[in-house]
Amino acid sequence: MKGNYNIFYTPEEQYPGMPHGEMCGDFMPFFWKGTFYLFYLYKYCVYMVETKDFVSFEAPSLVLQNGSPEDQDWHIGTGSVFEHDGIFYFHYTGFCEGNAGDEERNEQVIMRAVSRDLKIWEKDKSFFFRPDTRFYGNLHWRDPHVFWNEELQKFCMLITAEERDGILLHSGCTAVYVSEDVRSWEHYKTLYAPRTFITHECHDCFQIGDKWYLTFSNYSRWWETRYRIADQFDGPWRVPAVDDMFDGREFYAAKSVTDGKKRYMVGWESIRENCSDRGRHVWGGNLLVHELVQREDGRLGVKLPDTIEQSFEKMLPIEVTPRRGAFLKDEDRLIGEVPDGFGWCELGKLKDTCMFHTIISWEEGTDTAGLMIHTDPDMKKWCQLRLEIGRGRILMDRYNRVDGDQLYQDERPITFKNNSAEIRLVVSGNIMLAYVEDVALVSRCYEIGTGDIGIFVEYGKVCCSQIHLLEQ
Repeated sequence: MKGNYNIFYTPEEQYPGMPHGEMCGDFMPFFWKGTFYLFYLYKYCVYMVETKDFVSFEAPSLVLQNGSPEDQDWHIGTGSVFEHDGIFYFHYTGFCEGNAGDEERNEQVIMRAVSRDLKIWEKDKSFFFRPDTRFYGNLHWRDPHVFWNEELQKFCMLITAEERDGILLHSGCTAVYVSEDVRSWEHYKTLYAPRTFITHECHDCFQIGDKWYLTFSNYSRWWETRYRIADQFDGPWRVPAVDDMFDGREFYAAKSVTDGKKRYMVGWESIRENCSDRGRHVWGGNLLVHELVQREDGRLGVKLPDTIEQSFEKMLPIEVTPRRGAFLKDEDRLIGEVPDGFGWCELGKLKDTCMFHTIISWEEGTDTAGLMIHTDPDMKKWCQLRLEIGRGRILMDRYNRVDGDQLYQDERPITFKNNSAEIRLVVSGNIMLAYVEDVALVSRCYEIGTGDIGIFVEYGKVCCSQIHLLEQ
């Protein structure tokens, strides 16, 4: 079993024909005394891996074994870890699909384990939290997220729930229970019920400055992690203008963690079935971590964590080779002008894991600019990071999305400022992770292999500066 222990962690690499659910997923991060402990679901159990920098990772360990088909935790689901009075508590979901339709038992129940060292855990059989049908439906009851709420001066537990007698496939809501001693819990309120999504999975709730943020994931349309903003914990919770996501359609189940200085969103980048660009997205994937950035208006952006960026220390050569259109090097800048369509310039060879950086500016009226990724000189194979300036979006495109291929393009809305954007691109195997200013977009391309990096422009003129290609 071979995994990836560099940046995009996974205990086992994907392979064609991999059974559904065999990749890791639903990371539950916890920070303690200089170390990030990343608990995650894998083979219906919970494993844990340690890291100090989100770059390198220790060997994983099994921390919670699933039960037998007759046990409530036949499959273990998402939860959260916190510390109180020297004891670590792990609230998690016990799934037993065999209980479906049994009025005496439940398919989903919230359960708990305790530990004194974060490594050896004992299941607490006295804790068994069934769906509270006084207020909620009897099916969705999972993903407990427990945290100390300074505003309420109580422990809060967020639960993925459904409204009683709600609209079909639109009854997802966020239930809140409170406790003063983490032993007994009482219903507080329904925190958020927009009648929009099937469920609100993998919740988190935290403060940055004077704003509260509620995050959740859902699969109503595609894999997605969203957030809401409020001025106080009780709401009202507002949808942020323009963009309410942290990444594109492949970043899922992200929960936050802070070291007291910075806050990170820790989720996973999904895989496609059978390692194919035409395969459907399936559950699980590689670890993906974004550092949160609070904008002046309170909305959230993201950036590449500093520790990951600083791990790319070795400069690789930049070799300017125009392929189509007029490109010339002017001291430390690259200028390209293609008024009648598409043109591009090759800049160097990508490594299997490396980072590219540039600041790209454009002349007013330019239609599109961006990066050519994993390209060959004849463009028989390629991927693109497209900055579609007039449309206010960035997207990933690829050479083999043709001949009736109706799969969507990964895209994000963005507000371009001053006809310029700073771009960082991290590639690792089939993963391509781009940051355009404080907007992230991750995607995969399975069928191409490592190739060249370049700059392109369509119907306009660009200038690129601070061009760097680096490896670890």
